[in-house]
Amino acid sequence: MNVSSQADLQLEIKQLKQQIKELEEREASRAAYIHVIENDLQKYQLAANGANDGLWDWDIVSNEVFVSEPWKKMLGYTEREIDSSILAWETLLHPDDRERAIKAFYDYLENRIDHYSLEFRLRHKDGTYRWIASRGTALRDRNGIAYRISGSHTDITDRKRAEEVIQNSINKYRNLFQNSLVGMFRTAADTGEILEANAKALELFNASEGDKLYTTNFYTSETQRLEMMEKLLSHGKVENEEMLLKRNDGTTFWVNYSSVYYPKENRIEAVLKDITDTKQNFEELQKVNFELDNFVYHASHDLRSPLRSILGLIHLLRSETDPSGREKIIEMIEGSIHRLDSLVVDLLSISRNNRVNDPKVSINFLTEINNTLTSFYTAEEGPMPEILTRVYQPYEFRSDLTRIRIVMNNIISNAIKYRSREKDYTYVEIVVKVEKEKVTITVSDNGEGISEEKLENIFEMFYRASESSEGSGLGLYIVKNVIDKMKGDIKVESKVSEGTRFTVVLPAYSEEDEETNA
Repeated sequence: MNVSSQADLQLEIKQLKQQIKELEEREASRAAYIHVIENDLQKYQLAANGANDGLWDWDIVSNEVFVSEPWKKMLGYTEREIDSSILAWETLLHPDDRERAIKAFYDYLENRIDHYSLEFRLRHKDGTYRWIASRGTALRDRNGIAYRISGSHTDITDRKRAEEVIQNSINKYRNLFQNSLVGMFRTAADTGEILEANAKALELFNASEGDKLYTTNFYTSETQRLEMMEKLLSHGKVENEEMLLKRNDGTTFWVNYSSVYYPKENRIEAVLKDITDTKQNFEELQKVNFELDNFVYHASHDLRSPLRSILGLIHLLRSETDPSGREKIIEMIEGSIHRLDSLVVDLLSISRNNRVNDPKVSINFLTEINNTLTSFYTAEEGPMPEILTRVYQPYEFRSDLTRIRIVMNNIISNAIKYRSREKDYTYVEIVVKVEKEKVTITVSDNGEGISEEKLENIFEMFYRASESSEGSGLGLYIVKNVIDKMKGDIKVESKVSEGTRFTVVLPAYSEEDEETNA
């Protein structure tokens, strides 16, 4: 053997001795650990069996597994009913948790994660699953290789159920909060910043998710804000306050407002219910009730007046023997009957306008104007005004013929009826301009005119703007209601002794509109 071979052999012997030494040291360490475990095993088992948590230990080198009696009991098993092996744990895992739990366990053993703490479900003997909190610590050699791991199992099923109940409650609350038909929001009491708002609140304020919102921007005045904050801070809450608020776009809306102040959290929780429609309906109802009272009073008065006149004239007729006198009384009776009939027609028009929607038909405005003028030329006495008519109708116009006639008859008849008796020349100008989506009707005259203080009242029920009026005072009231029903608009300009101009704008109806409203 040469010198080189002897040197190599000595190096190999030295390396083998080093490996033997390391193995001996590792075995000594393991033996010492086993000795400690064996000496304390009885004490450990007694402590483990008396504990509430289930304890477990796995000697990876020898593949010996220990699980305590509580470990088995929490799953419904006795000491001998379940195998104490690592595979027993794996087979009891819930299918949805198995892959995740096994991966986490071996990731810890192989030093890919720093600690082992995991929650998963294990199958109970009765077939149900128990939630388990598992924690463990490994012993490792100098190379970081785990040779033993010990840990515990804690039954957290009740906690998980409680968490589930709480989470379900939170989800229900969130669902109610987000989908509520009333606006709900939380604000910082000191700054007014809206910290959280549901979809309805954002809709009411005309805002979007993510907008920076402050309640200070939604009050209609600083005085309103200070008064509300004073109530809230003084009493700790505000209930069912009706308030007018502003949206982001500056429009206003009525709300029923309730809120609670939490001083410790510097927080205000508020609920808003949009009552704009309710307020409008209430105001409309008040208006209707007033008009109804007014209507009953005036209608009964105006119905009785011609009837009493007729009764008085009949009494005179019985005692009158002169033929010419009797004829005059009969004419007066006839006039009273005509006034009574006119009133009944007006009352029926009001009723019909509120109840009936006639089919929409094509309107020929020139024909309708001529029909109206013909009826008044035969009914009126004295010099008639010159009638100036201009109709521009390049498009078909469909609408409610009955309502169109009510509007035109009343406005044109008033222009003729209240012409000036003192002027040498009087006229009534009727201009109709038909466009694709609307018609504009203008009726102008140089008649008596209406004073400025009376103009704002001319559309009220039983209002008579002229001292010479013999009508019921319902004509223009009916016109306004008919136009409102048709979603149109009417304006009036007038000066005493100079004349009056009425401008009516009405929308056209298409066949599609009729099908939609049918």
